[in-house]
Amino acid sequence: MTTTTTLFEEVCSTNFLEFSFGGRSYSDQIKDAVVKTKKFCAVEVKLEDGVVWCRHDFGFLGGSLGCAEGEKVTRAFEYATKHKLPIVVACKTGGARMQEGTLSLMQMAKVSVAVEAHRGLPFISVLEDPTYGGVSASYAMQADIRVAASGARIGFAGPGVILNTMFEMNQERYDEACPAEFQSAEYCKRNGAVDVATDDPKGAVLKILGLLTAKSGDLPKPEATPVTEEEKEKMPDYAVSRSMKRPQFGDVLDVLFSDFVELSGDGQVGSDSCIKGGLARFGDERTVVVIGCQKGHTPGDMQAANYGMPSPAGYRTAKRLMGLAERFGLPVITFVDTCGAWPSFPAENSGQSEAIATNLTVMAGLKVPMITVVLGEGGSGGALGVAMGNAVGMLSQAYYGVISPEGAASILGRYESDAHKMQQFPKDCYALATAQSIYAYQLRDLGVVDHVIYEKDSESFSNFPETAGRICSFITTNLKKFESYSPSDLVSQRYEKYRALGKFLELSDRVVPEEGGSTRKKSRIPKPDATPPSKLTKYLAREVLHTERPRSKYPKAPREAPEPPAVVKGGPTVNAKSVLDAAGPEAAAKWVRDQPQVLITDTTMRDAHQSLLATRVRTLDLVKGASVASQLLSKAFSFECWGGATFDVAYRFLFEDPWDRLEEIRRAAPNVCTQMLFRGSNAVGYTSYPDNVVTEFVRLASKNMDVFRIFDCFNDVEQMRVAIQAVRDNGKIAECCVCYTSDISTSKVYDVEYYKNVTKSLIEAGAHIVGVKDMAGLMKPAAAEVLVKAIRSISNDVPIHFHTHATSSVSLAVAMEMARCGCDIIDFAVASMADLTSQPSLNAFCAAMDGLPRSPGISYMSLEPLDMYWMRVREMYSPFETGMLAGSARVFDHEIPGGQYANLFVQCQSMGLGDRWEDVLDMYRDVNDLFGDIIKVTPSSKCVGDLALFLINKNLKKASDVLTMDNIDYPDSVVGLMEGRLGFPHRGFPKNVQAKILKGKTPLTERPSAVLPPADFDKIRSELGVDEYRAMSAILYPKVFADYQKFCAEKTELAHLIPTPVFWHSFEIGQSIRVKGEKITLTRVGPVKAGRMRTIVFDVDGREQRVEVKSPASEGEFDGPMADASNPNHVPSPMPGAVDKVLVKEGDSVEQGQEIFVVSAMKMEVKVKAPKSALLKSLFVSEGDKIVEGALMAELLLL
Repeated sequence: MTTTTTLFEEVCSTNFLEFSFGGRSYSDQIKDAVVKTKKFCAVEVKLEDGVVWCRHDFGFLGGSLGCAEGEKVTRAFEYATKHKLPIVVACKTGGARMQEGTLSLMQMAKVSVAVEAHRGLPFISVLEDPTYGGVSASYAMQADIRVAASGARIGFAGPGVILNTMFEMNQERYDEACPAEFQSAEYCKRNGAVDVATDDPKGAVLKILGLLTAKSGDLPKPEATPVTEEEKEKMPDYAVSRSMKRPQFGDVLDVLFSDFVELSGDGQVGSDSCIKGGLARFGDERTVVVIGCQKGHTPGDMQAANYGMPSPAGYRTAKRLMGLAERFGLPVITFVDTCGAWPSFPAENSGQSEAIATNLTVMAGLKVPMITVVLGEGGSGGALGVAMGNAVGMLSQAYYGVISPEGAASILGRYESDAHKMQQFPKDCYALATAQSIYAYQLRDLGVVDHVIYEKDSESFSNFPETAGRICSFITTNLKKFESYSPSDLVSQRYEKYRALGKFLELSDRVVPEEGGSTRKKSRIPKPDATPPSKLTKYLAREVLHTERPRSKYPKAPREAPEPPAVVKGGPTVNAKSVLDAAGPEAAAKWVRDQPQVLITDTTMRDAHQSLLATRVRTLDLVKGASVASQLLSKAFSFECWGGATFDVAYRFLFEDPWDRLEEIRRAAPNVCTQMLFRGSNAVGYTSYPDNVVTEFVRLASKNMDVFRIFDCFNDVEQMRVAIQAVRDNGKIAECCVCYTSDISTSKVYDVEYYKNVTKSLIEAGAHIVGVKDMAGLMKPAAAEVLVKAIRSISNDVPIHFHTHATSSVSLAVAMEMARCGCDIIDFAVASMADLTSQPSLNAFCAAMDGLPRSPGISYMSLEPLDMYWMRVREMYSPFETGMLAGSARVFDHEIPGGQYANLFVQCQSMGLGDRWEDVLDMYRDVNDLFGDIIKVTPSSKCVGDLALFLINKNLKKASDVLTMDNIDYPDSVVGLMEGRLGFPHRGFPKNVQAKILKGKTPLTERPSAVLPPADFDKIRSELGVDEYRAMSAILYPKVFADYQKFCAEKTELAHLIPTPVFWHSFEIGQSIRVKGEKITLTRVGPVKAGRMRTIVFDVDGREQRVEVKSPASEGEFDGPMADASNPNHVPSPMPGAVDKVLVKEGDSVEQGQEIFVVSAMKMEVKVKAPKSALLKSLFVSEGDKIVEGALMAELLLL
């Protein structure tokens, strides 16, 4: 029968400060609280069945802690101490009472001294909802055991205080930062602040009190079966110790213990998923503290237990439980089964070494008996951290060692090859296990283990009565032995036990090493010499750390490149290629014109990826696609696969040779016409070249090229004439383009007569085919018939080839209308590489035309294998996507060519202007207007884009601002445009704009190429030591080709063979690639060392290669100095990018306006000029350096 006595009712709250605020006195608040609760303060104290209970009443001023409450709690502890009684404090409070000022704060200290005086007697706190502030930060957390009510809110600062103080009442920011279940009982348990979270706090308290107050009793009488000789002679096997079928700590706990109450966490900030412990009865009588390493019998359970690897919180939990045991005189029983302490960054950051080291000293001085049983794995210091028992028993198939056998073999073993390692490594592991004496019978002989507990072979974790009986016998025997020891005797016994461990020689025994050391031969395979890293390995190592597109930013990027699908090879097909090869270009053009169906050109291998993926698709992937397309699209007129931006991008960004690409595509697709984009006098460049360069380029390309799509950015036929004749001279098809812009139906500049005049000039110049090049996709369906009729009015014999872009989403309708009006050939891309800024979908066109008179006769379903291949390829290039998710009719406003859109977007991002893309689109339109509404196609479109980016980077609002500004160093491309280096629009440029940009330079008055001296091919070949193809590259792009040669010489000439996922995103640890037959695997990325250096380790066909690489600066960090805007002698970078050229050296005299640097961002170049005449005092950059806008490039000294 329960007996209850109320204590200290005489203590009452009072308004000793005469506190009043807001028109209401504290005295009135106390009166209201008394009426409401029938209590005189917020705490009541009762003596109930030999236990002192304190309870906060939240109804009395929020259960807050004032002077009366502090006095009652203190008296309760003093009463419990005097009468040697346990105490339970149930907390339900908002904290200290502000109406009583600083004295309410001092109650925390007052109660604390009473709590400390009560040590050695049970103190349990119950944390109800809510428990905050001063109570939470004092006696609520000072208890021996803390029990929390499920769902209770527990903490020091309440959510409102945090919201106001740290988040300035911004609820959205608070919600974003707030951890899940913050300050709940469950949150506190996970973080080690409370021992138990339960729906029945009182039941938990009574169970714990029962264990703590009835701790003595008879020990169990185990029925341990005798050990047979066969069991004793069975050789141990360390691998058996890891079996999930073995009895583990949880199984032993269930069989040998009862009434277990888990006490969770380190009491501070952490709990562990491996080390568990608490109070239990050994058998049915003796209360003990039991601690063990949990593992699990399923993969999921093992993962939940961190695979049996304790964290610092686990060791600190064990330390806290040992302290609890010592306070209440309870024996400690530990069960060891761990492969080792958790080797991780979080564990090291939390002090793994300190946690284990502290436990060793705690166990050394523990004043109660400690019994340890090694159940399975005893992995190094992680095991010892809970294993310094007065007696140590060990199961016969367990192991206990300084390192696992595998770890020892990996350090000491030497292997000639992977095959040798596979065969020898397991043998070495078993040999080292025995050699290191890690088994129970060996450790018994060494004194580490006191008793071998032999296991029964046939038993498993679900049924192990004989093994359990032997474990029970070992524990019982030693508890009986050590229960008679005094605390000091226990410490002394433990001291002697561990002090005696160790085998060594002393010089006093006259054992002196022989001079020169031991002469005993070691039977070990010598470690192979380190293999110096190759150029390729050095390059790959640098990319591991310096890739611009690390996998951390692109976690969904594919790990492997797709292989082309297997398709059935078709027989010979009569097509444009077969006619061209047999009868020449005129016959091929006639054959095209005679076809009743519309023919198609597949642009996937050139303009599609230029338009969608910034021209970044690599030759490896193009060639695979070409081999499939050659079979599935053998009826195609052509494959556009070369020219345009692909030529220089191959060198600049892909580190591969475009001439090799053309040759490989030709081999992969020999049965369909190859087609390239050729910029007239600009060839495949961005400026005009001498006529003999154009002629020679066509000759070289003609070996593998069939159709030359020739255009001029201003529809100037004179700029195309040399190229047209060169193509005809080499027996190839000259497709001569009229570039379409604006709207033929409404434009007063680009009207029907304009296009008729251009068409007439093209045909007179020798065009085999007239191409309509709608670069931005500006043509609308209504214009199709108007334009076709205009061209047919000039010639009905010449085929028409239509090219457009899908930016506006109108292109498929336009293509179908062009087909209906009699257009002979139309450009499309495979569906997965179509639409947006690319060409319309070939698959969709074939399906839509099915049943119509001019259907191309290609089944859209037959294209699925090719479509799927390109879909997987496109995934590898996702970093280069523009982010454009749908078509946009806005193209009719800004008129950006589809082939430029993706490249311009990447340029914009590289300059740090990604968030101003909308402004760039508007500025592009305005620059076009500034230039007089020109035709925008490479290279003129590049000039418009360069100036738009340049002006946005300068934070100018409109393009016309340039007319009012001086001392602007315009991009080279823009100056060249105004100078006439690309030719001139048929109406010329606005004179005021041209004059402002040229700054006094005289523009050209005749065709640029005509005034250029012929190139000396023999001289270039001789100087560079290259063949005629690479000499051509050097003439077209001197610096780009030189940089490519430098890359090949200094870094690697094999970059083009690296699989695409690794080329763009580098390696993951363990990832392998093959390059020219060699298997290359990244095996390690070492930690950061001094000077930001890391060691990158590769396995190259079984040979280890190590490379030291400097880690990049933190993201957004620039290592170099910045120019001081107030210092007129500092020369800053005008934009972010790279230093392309350094044209001066330190000590040089420079004149005002002299070019001293060239800075580039993607393809845009800006010359940096000396702001005044001076001496160049210091240079702060070198060629190739990455810089930010405002970086200090040089410092001047006035002469």
